[in-house]
Amino acid sequence: MIKLKSLSVSLALSAALSAAAILPVLSPAHAAVAKEWLQISDTISYYGEVSGGKPNGRGTMKWSDSKQYSGEFVNGEREGKGKYVNEYTADGESHKVVYNGEWKRDRMHGTGTLIHKVIQEDGAVRSNEIQTGAFSSGVQTSGYDVIHALADPDFYFAYKSPQEQLVIMGSAGHLKASLKSGSLFSAEYRSGKIHKSYSVFPADTAAEQRLNEASLKYLQSIQPKLNPHLEQFERLAGQVPLK
Repeated sequence: MIKLKSLSVSLALSAALSAAAILPVLSPAHAAVAKEWLQISDTISYYGEVSGGKPNGRGTMKWSDSKQYSGEFVNGEREGKGKYVNEYTADGESHKVVYNGEWKRDRMHGTGTLIHKVIQEDGAVRSNEIQTGAFSSGVQTSGYDVIHALADPDFYFAYKSPQEQLVIMGSAGHLKASLKSGSLFSAEYRSGKIHKSYSVFPADTAAEQRLNEASLKYLQSIQPKLNPHLEQFERLAGQVPLK
């Protein structure tokens, strides 16, 4: 890496010396940390705190005008808390990815929120997704995942933890009422050995239909337990508009 420039502290030092007789001496914990510019490669630049010629502390790294990370670094890698933004085009569609949360060894790791919006060539938002919860090595491991898309139904809702998983497809705005009335498009629930799957469409056979109806009755029986998840689904749905 090539060091381009560091901030000058001569003026601050002169002012401190001239006022030394009347001002209290600042402890090292209060001393300003110098920031530097680093040109890491032809396409990667960094401005922030540096140690040993590498990003260390707080700073901003840019890969291009539309891809950057602002937050904490340890020994040249993203580690701690920070915000990552990446805008790119694939198959004629525009993508915007934003992650705000914890990092470890240059990957999303810890608690955070990831948003991914996809815009078609005609300007319409094809899909908008939000994941919030815990991440490990760049992948969500627990928490909520909500996708709003140009589809029928238009929402996908998911919750997962080591103890249970819940996946619902339907429309936002009345999830609790829809479960109570049995009008959800589909719902699937897993907890330990329990696995219940329900669809609003009639099954192909009478036996399958009885299982379908039994699954709905079970889900309705545990609705007080599911309601906090349904409420969180509704809240997150408001954060992923198709606009």
